[in-house]
Amino acid sequence: MREEGSNLLIIKSDISLLLVNLIWGATFVTMKNLLESVPPLAILFWRFAIATFLLLLISLFSKWHKIDWVSGVSLGMCLFAGYLFQTWGLIYTTPARSAFITGLSVILVPPLAFLLLKSSIDQFSIVGTIISLFGLGLLAWQKGETKSIFLLGDFLTLLGAAAYALQIVLVEKFTKENESLPLATIEMGTVALLSLVFGILFHQNMNPCFSGREWGSILFLGIFATALAFTLQKRAQKHTSSIHAGLIFASEPVFAAIFSYFLWQEKFTPRTIAGCALILGGILFSQLGLLSNQSTDSMSSIFKSNSKPST
Repeated sequence: MREEGSNLLIIKSDISLLLVNLIWGATFVTMKNLLESVPPLAILFWRFAIATFLLLLISLFSKWHKIDWVSGVSLGMCLFAGYLFQTWGLIYTTPARSAFITGLSVILVPPLAFLLLKSSIDQFSIVGTIISLFGLGLLAWQKGETKSIFLLGDFLTLLGAAAYALQIVLVEKFTKENESLPLATIEMGTVALLSLVFGILFHQNMNPCFSGREWGSILFLGIFATALAFTLQKRAQKHTSSIHAGLIFASEPVFAAIFSYFLWQEKFTPRTIAGCALILGGILFSQLGLLSNQSTDSMSSIFKSNSKPST
């Protein structure tokens, strides 16, 4: 019965993560449409201000006295950089391209973890990175007048992916000694505050007169794509393996491409499809290292348990 309950919990966690990536996949088209009429920093401010308010209400009875505020602010600065470059890049590139390049953050984690946490890098991560870079090259190699615009958008999005990867590495470092919900609240609040400060510095209209459709998009981003999604992610990853999580995260750009095709009428050339496929393949291939390590650890534990002398 315990094993059945554990398996059911894993299935529920995997479904939760899949739902999170479905929601995040939809945000690329949502953001692209909003950027036509709303300044990027205004979008980020309202999105994360709403999320911070909701998370603050949820985390009121958490152990705030055990929180290292420097850790939360550091995570927020990395997350802000990720969203800033991703949103800025989305002005010049398409939703699907943005999503697949953002997905590169998964394979940027191992080298950053090696530099900051002294973690080892397996051969699967190296090969996966090379495969994804070939895919990125195909995406960047575009013919026509829009080539330089796409390159700018893709480059900015790649900077955002690097910032996301750094945030992932720091999450691994900081969550061991901090309550996850208050830490996430500080993180979201830092993004909202930085968005407001930079928006004022760059003379962006931080309080635009939103239409009903724009308010609907802002509320979707703040409530579902930020507060709900990040809360579900943190809870779900406590009950599933890193392999399951890594494979499910690879579905985000796929969902984004589907939404972009049907809702934004994005056209996919054979070169674009090949580039996206290589990036996705590289991301999935990099997860094989985790699978190999987990299988080795499982066999090792079985061997040790079987070799124990009987009492």
